[in-house]
Amino acid sequence: MKRAETSEAEAEPVGRAKQRLTPELAIVAALLVLAGLSVAFIGALVAPPKVLMGRSLTAIPPNLFPRVVLSLLAALCALFLVWRSRNPDAEVFDRFNLRGWERGLALFGLMIFYAMAMQPFGFLISSALSMAAISWLAGNRKVWQIACLSLVGPPALYLLATRVLAVSLPELSAIEFAYSRLLGG
Repeated sequence: MKRAETSEAEAEPVGRAKQRLTPELAIVAALLVLAGLSVAFIGALVAPPKVLMGRSLTAIPPNLFPRVVLSLLAALCALFLVWRSRNPDAEVFDRFNLRGWERGLALFGLMIFYAMAMQPFGFLISSALSMAAISWLAGNRKVWQIACLSLVGPPALYLLATRVLAVSLPELSAIEFAYSRLLGG
């Protein structure tokens, strides 16, 4: 009787493929590291509030929301890496999709622009420009929808953050003075 030889692939348990580094895993691991470092050094990343629309003594600190979001991002990345190590799927990212990478890099560039434009242009102008560009990148070609999203969203978010949550956002002095006069602050 001839003995059947088994290969290494057959000796592995069913559902356990060899884990390899895919673009998906590399991006998630990089996000995990960046989010962890950002949480650790949040004090150097978030500017203290300005006096005019600054936070009161009972309000939440301006670095609380970024710290919560970055902590959740780090936790989700870690959970994904653990799940992915237990459930590998070798066939998912075998194909290289150039269009997807181009859109991802364009979104990353828009986020860099948004962060860099915040200081010179303030929250409202940089948010409106970034929302319009992201809406266009996402495939929206209706100008009226892009205009509504860009002109209604940032002021609503600004008022929610500064008035309800008492978080200081960077803004041009002229816009802060106008809001101050309009809202009696």
